[in-house]
Amino acid sequence: MRRLQNVNERRRASLLTARGVYAVNMSSSLPSFSDFAGKFTEKTGEAKNTVVQNFSKYIQGKRCDASVEGKWTQVFPKNPPYQTDSLCPLLEGLGAPSFVCGIVDKLTTHLTISCEENGTKLRVVDKTMLTKENVTETALRGFGKEEKRCTTKGGRKEYMLSGNVKMDGTNQFVCRLISRGPGWWTISERTLVRDGTLLRERNILRAPGKRDVVVDRYFERSKEK
Repeated sequence: MRRLQNVNERRRASLLTARGVYAVNMSSSLPSFSDFAGKFTEKTGEAKNTVVQNFSKYIQGKRCDASVEGKWTQVFPKNPPYQTDSLCPLLEGLGAPSFVCGIVDKLTTHLTISCEENGTKLRVVDKTMLTKENVTETALRGFGKEEKRCTTKGGRKEYMLSGNVKMDGTNQFVCRLISRGPGWWTISERTLVRDGTLLRERNILRAPGKRDVVVDRYFERSKEK
């Protein structure tokens, strides 16, 4: 009887020891409160840095892209993806006669681009052999914001002009064609491509109930100073 009692006591002691070791191992594998606090602080810091970086990009995104400043001459590359498009779809969408776009396509356009008033304003001067200098300038307050009333070159129609800079740095002139009714827009974008050696001018016609018409033209920096 006494021998059986001793065996049971030894088994109980072994079981308690095993439970103790298991408890110690479990407690050592679980993260402490300080570990949780450290990870939370780390993640919170990362989130704050992300917010600051995004806000900084947003602020910078509303500044004129100075890399496009200077004088540019139109070129006519034919190899994709830098292929000059005809202006015919855009002009025909605006109601111009077909013979007009044929003439325009043969003209070489010269641009002078400048960022004004500490990068809050964009100014573009365009000229061809057959046309006088045409100046377009506006503040970069956002798409459709702080619009100013303008007239077309012929003086027959009016539109509302605003300026914007996309988050990727692309400058935009935005024209709301009020003479044509709601939903009519033209958007002109200029940004550098092909490792900065080409300026891409993208012209977009947006009309209600129709697909956007997109026309690309390309320019190289003028050799003349």
